[in-house]
Amino acid sequence: MISNLLVTTVLCLFGYVLGGIPTAYLFAKRKHIDLRERGSGNLGATNTSRTLGFRYGVMVGALDLFKGVIPSLLAVQFFTLTTIPLLCIGMATILGHIYTPFLSTHRGGKGVATGAGVIAVLFPFAIVAGLVVFFSVALVSRYISIASITTYGALIPYYLLFSSIKGQQVEYSRLAFLGILALLILFTHRTNIQRLILHMEPKFSVFADKEHS
Repeated sequence: MISNLLVTTVLCLFGYVLGGIPTAYLFAKRKHIDLRERGSGNLGATNTSRTLGFRYGVMVGALDLFKGVIPSLLAVQFFTLTTIPLLCIGMATILGHIYTPFLSTHRGGKGVATGAGVIAVLFPFAIVAGLVVFFSVALVSRYISIASITTYGALIPYYLLFSSIKGQQVEYSRLAFLGILALLILFTHRTNIQRLILHMEPKFSVFADKEHS
């Protein structure tokens, strides 16, 4: 019988490698564009949308989300792992996306879409609430960065509220995971925060993005 420690280690490595696939970079490279030198320089869906067009941004966002889903879903469906190993696998996948092993700079995306994929599997009850917060803030502020930071911050009180309503005991490992993830998303958006303070952060608009053929 394969030990849970071995399974966790293998799936953490798998998650890190899968999460590290720089989808935005690869899409842009097909058009002979280094996305690290365009716009914000971030290898995520938002910068892809602004540089290549909204359609490409959606595709990158969807693929990054599925990168977060796959390792955690495999762990949940095929192995009997406790909460902490599952959270470690999810975090390894997110860190792989942020610090990709496939580029010399190791600079990937900001973890928003891949993190959403992990949340979808490990905290499925939070998906609807997360989407409501994200799109509400995005539509009102028109800043994807504010929407992302707010959404991940809101997951913490929502988890506490959900547990209280359902009469479930709060798992401190899950609470710690959400806290660390919220801080990580805040950290990856530090340049966005600086631009927001300086009123230099670009607002997001589907209709303002030029679609490249």
